[in-house]
Amino acid sequence: MLTIRQIEKRKDLKKFVRFPTELYKDNPNYVPPMESDEYKMATPKNAHFNECEHAYFLAEEDGKVVGRIACVVIHPFNEKNKCKYARFTRFDVIDDEKIAHELLKTAEDWAKKQGMEYIHGPLGYDDLEREGLMVEGFEHQGSFLTSYNAPYYQGFIENYGYKPDAKWVEWRFKMPLVLDERTARVADIVERRYGIHEKPFKNVNELIKNYGDDFFNLMDETFEELYGTYPFNDELRKQTIAAFKLILDKKYLCLVFDKNEKLIAFALTWPSLARAMKETNGRMLPFGFIKWLKALKKPKAMELAIIAVKKEYQKLGITAFMIKKLMDRVGHIESIKYADTGVQLETNTGAIRSLEMFERELIRRKTCYIKKL
Repeated sequence: MLTIRQIEKRKDLKKFVRFPTELYKDNPNYVPPMESDEYKMATPKNAHFNECEHAYFLAEEDGKVVGRIACVVIHPFNEKNKCKYARFTRFDVIDDEKIAHELLKTAEDWAKKQGMEYIHGPLGYDDLEREGLMVEGFEHQGSFLTSYNAPYYQGFIENYGYKPDAKWVEWRFKMPLVLDERTARVADIVERRYGIHEKPFKNVNELIKNYGDDFFNLMDETFEELYGTYPFNDELRKQTIAAFKLILDKKYLCLVFDKNEKLIAFALTWPSLARAMKETNGRMLPFGFIKWLKALKKPKAMELAIIAVKKEYQKLGITAFMIKKLMDRVGHIESIKYADTGVQLETNTGAIRSLEMFERELIRRKTCYIKKL
């Protein structure tokens, strides 16, 4: 007998968090999220706890977990867009369409009780979370930042009346990432023409101390018009800094300043932690950190996580400048075989074109769906 219930106890949250890792235990391409971060989501430790409503649901059949879903109302997002949207997130289910539809119905019923008019997803609490349903690229291993799901999810969601509302792509670049003569020349011209430059800093702590606020302000400005975004609150800034400090290395970062010493762009990359996350099931303790250290010291891949450029400097070749600087520092690392990007909206043509200078392969497509309640 199938039952779906809202979780309230710690032991049920544990089942909720660990279900997808169990579901995909035999799938070599599934990469779990950081388990400790997932536990925070349903508690006051969540940076959005005081600005949202949320509910987590488990589907069980004969005492066994067979699916899960969470539903969230983000008040700042609705206020920014003058809408009444809920979003579903952390949707995972066995290959059973009936169970999938019951989970989606449960989320929709909850959203209606909150007075919402639409529901869309999969979307996390903010733009730094995993987002979108994978519809192509199942043969590639996922990354540290991006989501993975089985192929049957798409049919389950579309058959229940959901329509595509946003689409993302992810790319893979072969390493070493060689700059052609034209791109290198563009980077040099941009540097001279606009007086842009990097600033030296001793370590990540110094960077955060001096430029942390500028970093997030630039992200808010750059991503303001992108799908599903809203400004970072103070608590999210603190939590993001605490998380990034664990993996950031200054040689993988590029911060660009103008002639007035204002931050106008940055590229945030890091060694891929996908394999380490897979091998440890997303758990740092008791020995997961050893795998992390190994991955950071001798990476087999890297992730081009976030690239942000101030609006008035976009389309001027700033990305070429940043990639050139990064490749000067890490392009020679022999162990790195490829670099994966995070998700890029198909409609964000500027961001997509900015990386056309390099040989790349489209490895994943993802979709966010929407339904009127």
